[in-house]
Amino acid sequence: VSQRLPDPHRVPLLLAELRAAYCGFTWESQLWREFGHRRSLYRTLVLFGLSTRTKDALLVEMCRGFFRRFPDEASLAARGSTVKDEAAYLVRAGQLPFVTSMAEALVEGVPRRREDLLDIKGVGEKVAECVLAYGWGDDALPLDANCIRVLGRVFGIAATDRGPGPLREGLKCVYRMRREQFAELSIGMVDIHEILRLHGQLCCARTPDCARCPVSGCQSRRESRDAALEVQAPQEIWDDWRELINEPFP
Repeated sequence: VSQRLPDPHRVPLLLAELRAAYCGFTWESQLWREFGHRRSLYRTLVLFGLSTRTKDALLVEMCRGFFRRFPDEASLAARGSTVKDEAAYLVRAGQLPFVTSMAEALVEGVPRRREDLLDIKGVGEKVAECVLAYGWGDDALPLDANCIRVLGRVFGIAATDRGPGPLREGLKCVYRMRREQFAELSIGMVDIHEILRLHGQLCCARTPDCARCPVSGCQSRRESRDAALEVQAPQEIWDDWRELINEPFP
């Protein structure tokens, strides 16, 4: 296990505390069991590929416009060399290399292998993990800045040691070693990302709200928890982009 997670037995406890705190929230593993048949590989790749350095609200509108112009992978792949010009008004200039590289890759469909996903310009480890988890339903673990911030504070990891790669592999190792324990908690590998991300957005933000935080043993806690204060997670908080990566109803 990565040295950046010095107490791996604390990982399931942390996630159990957070899952209990957000007990009414529906996580991706449950959604996949119910609606995985509607999940669009193409839409998943586009959304997460365009998500880099893009806020959720802007990302959703950007993707809606993109899907109106290119509703499926065939319509994008068929544009060939003209795709850059046609997509120029839909995405930021820095995202055009991703769009053109993706159009070339989609001639053979959305890749299943991580190595092939990484061959698409603009697709890094996080985006590849997103496509594998949300598109293919595989055991995969994207970690965004919210997740890394939560882990850093809870485990007392210095900012200089919060590399997403080692943290991701450390968490994957913990999950595989304690798969039965995570199954009892109804936590899939991708749910680790979702649980940490939600907590990082709602409670452990850049300015943390420690008075509402349910995590025990956090090494960066600034004040004691006020038991009267609860963390409320609106169920619809991610509904816009979650629905966007599904095949639209006829």
